[in-house]
Amino acid sequence: MATKSLALHTEQNTQPVAAALGDVYPSSASLVEKVMSDARALQAAGETASAIEKWRSLAILVDGVVDALSADAWFEAGSLLCDAGEYAEAVVAYDNVIRLRPACAEAYLHRGQAKNALSRYDSALADLDKALCFDSGIAAAYSARGVARSGLGQHEAALAEHVVALRLTPQCAEAYANRGFSKMLQGEDEAALADFDEAIRLNPAMPAVYHYRGGLKFFLSQRKSAISDYDEAIRLNPRNAVSYTNRGLIKKSLGQRKAALADYEAAIRIAPDYAQPYTYRAEENLYWGRDAAARADLEMALKLARAAGDEAHQVYVTYRLEELDETAEASD
Repeated sequence: MATKSLALHTEQNTQPVAAALGDVYPSSASLVEKVMSDARALQAAGETASAIEKWRSLAILVDGVVDALSADAWFEAGSLLCDAGEYAEAVVAYDNVIRLRPACAEAYLHRGQAKNALSRYDSALADLDKALCFDSGIAAAYSARGVARSGLGQHEAALAEHVVALRLTPQCAEAYANRGFSKMLQGEDEAALADFDEAIRLNPAMPAVYHYRGGLKFFLSQRKSAISDYDEAIRLNPRNAVSYTNRGLIKKSLGQRKAALADYEAAIRIAPDYAQPYTYRAEENLYWGRDAAARADLEMALKLARAAGDEAHQVYVTYRLEELDETAEASD
């Protein structure tokens, strides 16, 4: 979407854009092209956060001056935010695209996908319905609608959505991945694995598919293969703390406790507000006789689980802390 349309808007609106950005770059330069060039260079260098800020700055600067260009820049920012797992911020970016371009089917599609990632399934369905109103041939919208229906427990309806997506685009890796996820939720493990395999064959650069396939393989006791999948998920997306945490659990099950501990610590560095790796690191600290460190980790996990509203994890951590108290009393 963005490269072609951004270039078009640049050619048509050079003077008003120059006036808006005159304080940022010399007016003799092609100002918009300079900003876009900087943003793309940052993306290519892997400096995603800086690239996002560059696109957002451009979007804000030209809002009300060249609204079509602002919409394109917000779209670019939203795409990068989704890639980075910043789904709540991505929703805000797509809100702005829709404000400026109310009939943009892709913006509704991507906002719906971001809401799926936030488990906002009812709202995601509304966005995806809207996307299909504007363009009934978007296979990804049917597939994303299937994800939302799975999240709402509508498993049969979800599979029907994926069937439509694959009929429209038989080589759609995302549709296979999403259908695999729906099948996994229904307990159709082998069928889910087959769909994940096909998704990866069609597009080997999908970290989420390796992540889910790794989890399913662990459940099926294919532990070494599961680790390989998590290795690839982490290579493709080294900022996913859950992948590190899950890989650590598998390594622990194989007796690789020091390697497991390293994965939990990596998860904590990446996502210090994520409770689970603190709990699992506490288990390792207990194993190595580091009771004080284990208590500190469990107390942090309990605090974070409360903040996240994760009642099941709160119950487990409270139980482990009580066990630790009883052990300390018995040794006195």
